[in-house]
Amino acid sequence: MTGGDRQSALVYADSFWFKYTLSALAAVVAETVTYPLDLTKTRLMIQGEKNLEGNSITVKKRGMVSTVIGIVREEGATKIFQGLTPALYRHIVYTGCRMSIYEIIREKVLKRNPDGSFPIWKSSLGGLTAGAMGQFIASPTDLVKVQMQMEGRRRLEGKPPRVKNTAQAFRKIVTEEGFRGL
Repeated sequence: MTGGDRQSALVYADSFWFKYTLSALAAVVAETVTYPLDLTKTRLMIQGEKNLEGNSITVKKRGMVSTVIGIVREEGATKIFQGLTPALYRHIVYTGCRMSIYEIIREKVLKRNPDGSFPIWKSSLGGLTAGAMGQFIASPTDLVKVQMQMEGRRRLEGKPPRVKNTAQAFRKIVTEEGFRGL
């Protein structure tokens, strides 16, 4: 590699899109691996809730492992990943934005001290702001993810599915509630 090629590679590695892509990719891998735990957590949280008609649902209370096994047995093995697509979209948007916004805030707004250090209060303020902005941008995908995670429960109650896929879920929300519904 020549000196010019090395310099170009360093500039690219320091670019916004390179960092955005790497942080989003890392988050996608982590979300894919841990997604069954997220689905299980959501299902555990809704145990014992009343349905839309106000009736208690007669579902046997389960623990974490029993919930995962129940999803696989009652709904099928692929359903353990139902809702993964919007979860991945969320992480592509949220993590990429959060990491990139933080760097912009740190380097261009709050700036380092003359000695090159970055005080903890600036780090905290930058992280808080970047996290809030990333979450605001990504929250529609969270809504769709949870709706898709709930579909297994609806089927167990004998109800038809409300959403079939990510795109249809987004369209349904916008059609019924407008963009503010997201």
